[in-house]
Amino acid sequence: MITKYLPCIAFVFLGLAPFSLAADATIIAKVGDCEVKADEIKPMLEKLPVREQLLLAKDPAALNEFVRTLIVQQLVYKEALSKKWEQQPQVMAQLERIRQQAITQTYLQAIATPSQDFPSQTDLQTAYDTLKKNNALQIPKQYHLAQIYIACPKGVDKSSEEKAQVKLDAAVKAIKVEDFPTVAKSLSDDVASSQRGGDLGYLAEAQIQPEIRSAATSLSKGGTSDPIRMNDGWHVIRLVEVREPYTATLDEVKIPLTNELRSQRAQATSKAYLAKLLQQNPVTLNEIAVSKLLNSNQQ
Repeated sequence: MITKYLPCIAFVFLGLAPFSLAADATIIAKVGDCEVKADEIKPMLEKLPVREQLLLAKDPAALNEFVRTLIVQQLVYKEALSKKWEQQPQVMAQLERIRQQAITQTYLQAIATPSQDFPSQTDLQTAYDTLKKNNALQIPKQYHLAQIYIACPKGVDKSSEEKAQVKLDAAVKAIKVEDFPTVAKSLSDDVASSQRGGDLGYLAEAQIQPEIRSAATSLSKGGTSDPIRMNDGWHVIRLVEVREPYTATLDEVKIPLTNELRSQRAQATSKAYLAKLLQQNPVTLNEIAVSKLLNSNQQ
């Protein structure tokens, strides 16, 4: 794999989202006989940090891979339901805890939700200027790459290595007389990118493995690298375009910034509500008994 990481699904952040919040029943994928609609995926995308969302919005290949990962999660969920996994005693107990948390959180959310007219344009501009001053809106240099990948993990038997070498030689020879996308579609072993003519989309410098990055930075636009040996096989890289670092504009971050400011206002309102609730309902702890809770569990 060329990218060192993809955005982590577990990294949930409150409300920065350049993706549209409008209802969308567009079918974005099919898994067997099932259809996956945009509305099923958007909520998960909207929980990502703004920086990750900006990168995904400008990198179709990474966005496709991220969505594919989310779909796999849904497949696992459906498989578990088919086996009635939710009826396991320990699962039922955990679900009840989640139910209680959901009721509490949604009630607090209803209390803390800001009015529809917040934030104002002035609020947005002030927040944007602060982020810009702190270099929090810097989009790093990005490389639009395409590849032809020949699978040949290090340590395979001699026969497999020879077959890979023959295929690699054929690819190197072919790109001298044919266009790169055509060769990638016919010879690349990376199914996902080969369907796009080898296109990997835009990748930030930090996402690219050192060997690939070194080759990419030495290429001119439209240039093709020599074969690069990696642990998983051979990569022939083409540099399609380079995007220099830049600061995201207010228009680009208006939606995620609005969501973030609303989240901050909601958190402040919620905190004030809880403080008032505790003032009206004082809590007295038996600290000695509390300290024994974990000890009793460990005995």
